Amino acid sequence: MKAEELLKKYADGLRDFGEAELGSLSLVGARLCHINLEAAILAETNLVKADLFNARLCKVRFARANLSEADLGEADLREANLHGANLRGANLRGATLINANLSQADLSDACLSGAKLSGVNLTGANLSQANLRSASLVKAKLIRTNLNNADFSRANLHQAIISGVKLRNTILYDATMPNGKYFSLPNLYIVDDSENSNHANSLKLSTSELMKLEASIQEAIAILYWNIPRNENTTLETLQNMIMQQLRKYINLKISLFNSLEQ
Repeated sequence: MKAEELLKKYADGLRDFGEAELGSLSLVGARLCHINLEAAILAETNLVKADLFNARLCKVRFARANLSEADLGEADLREANLHGANLRGANLRGATLINANLSQADLSDACLSGAKLSGVNLTGANLSQANLRSASLVKAKLIRTNLNNADFSRANLHQAIISGVKLRNTILYDATMPNGKYFSLPNLYIVDDSENSNHANSLKLSTSELMKLEASIQEAIAILYWNIPRNENTTLETLQNMIMQQLRKYINLKISLFNSLEQ
């Protein structure tokens, strides 16, 4: 089916396009809210800024489709294949993506607030700066996922598989973690109070320098954490000791290097 035919039938009141073959079409800015495209093929279709609000998109094949800035609010995307899809800045507020495949998808700046993402595959996906407040990610797969600057406030990550993720400035306030416990501490921001210090030898850094230092430390600890070999007997204390041991070794090497350069 061609784009013009689809849009004409939709304008005439038809809403059921289940199992339609619409791959590689250009539907930029198309208004298709409440449409039924269950099990349809839309691979590599251009749907930039398309209106798919409350659409029925179960099992749709959206592989490598461009859905940037599209409105998919409250859409039903259960078991949809969105592998490698571009969803940058898309609205997925309240959408259902249970068991969907979002591996390698770009969801940066997307809104997934209140979305149902149980069992979703987010392996290698980019969720940087995405809004996932109150989203449900029970048993979701977040492997090598970019979560930098993403907001998971009050999200449910119970039993989620998390490995090798990027967590710089990720907000997890009041989120349910994979072990079922709440992460009730807000993100810690370093405050530069050096002006109030009376110690002549105190370390004085600007706020921007302190924030850069915090980001570097977070990244270093994340790299160490995901690369530590572990088994069923590995405890939190063991992980902490191994991380601190490696950090001390690295810091001592750097300090020795800088000292030798000054001499």
